[in-house]
Amino acid sequence: MPRTSFGHRMRREIIEQPAAVTATLAAETDNIREFAARLRKDNVQQVLLVARGTSDNAAMYARYAFPIIANKLTSVLAASLLTVYDAQLDMKNCLVMGISQSGQSVGVVEFLEHARHHGAITCALTNTADSPLGKAADVVLATHAREEKSVPATKTYTTALAVIHQLASLWAGDVERAKRIYDVPGCIEQVLKMEGQIQQRAERYRYMPGCAVVGRGFSLCTALEAALKIAQCAYVVPAAYSGIDFLHGPIASIEPGYPCMVFAPEGKALQSVSELLDALDERQAETIVVSNSAPLLDRGTVSFRVPAIDEEFAPLVSVVVGQLFALHLALHKGINPDEPRGVAKITWTL
Repeated sequence: MPRTSFGHRMRREIIEQPAAVTATLAAETDNIREFAARLRKDNVQQVLLVARGTSDNAAMYARYAFPIIANKLTSVLAASLLTVYDAQLDMKNCLVMGISQSGQSVGVVEFLEHARHHGAITCALTNTADSPLGKAADVVLATHAREEKSVPATKTYTTALAVIHQLASLWAGDVERAKRIYDVPGCIEQVLKMEGQIQQRAERYRYMPGCAVVGRGFSLCTALEAALKIAQCAYVVPAAYSGIDFLHGPIASIEPGYPCMVFAPEGKALQSVSELLDALDERQAETIVVSNSAPLLDRGTVSFRVPAIDEEFAPLVSVVVGQLFALHLALHKGINPDEPRGVAKITWTL
């Protein structure tokens, strides 16, 4: 493949995200509303999530969205509990949601089949409704992102987050909250206009062997997903952390000049992330700040201003900075991010 074509699929799919989120909301909201009514009728009080890779980071978003928005206990479980350890789990009166963009992740499919036979209400969140995962579930909630051809997932991630938010909001009966997500595609469009800036500043980091990527609360999933994309696309070894966990342990490893990407949208978690930046400043770290808070942006060695939006929607917007950063870091290094070495689009392992 000529180097001029490197990353063209990933870039196209990043750019398609506003349209993909809009299409998903248009096509799936009625199904989500109907499923939310069923969950209320059945008095479901607990959510169990299973996923791998990028979908596991979407599950991390759900780990915050369902408790905060819908007041439901939520856990992310490892598929290996069943596929390797044969754990016998009582799942009565639980919602078990399997997340897989392809719907073919073997361990996730097997987990959902087990859950369905052990009393759970099962839901497949996937970009491929007619897939093994879809067939294993009671209900399919589809992302309408069309086929994703680049190995690193982008548009299937943000559309999955959109479905999760809508389900949490409509399960809670909060229609006004659900409507606010329609601002998200426009905010993503604003981030896409920053591509030239991100491309230029990513070159600064072409020789870094590793970095830390940090977020807290709703933005923890963004840190995890941005770190995954940087690892997949640019062959850097990042470490992703919750801000508070990073502050109480791993920060001891930070030397002067070490790159730390910090996702810090305005909201309830902002103060603690500001305190983390204090500690990074003391250690003379190289900070890459992604935020809509002017005081925090002023403190970054490199900063990317994202649009002002509610904290619970920030993961759908800020992650686009991480995607573009990973894409252009790879291109600066002469790597084709569409086809990362040793990485497959579908997880076949149990």
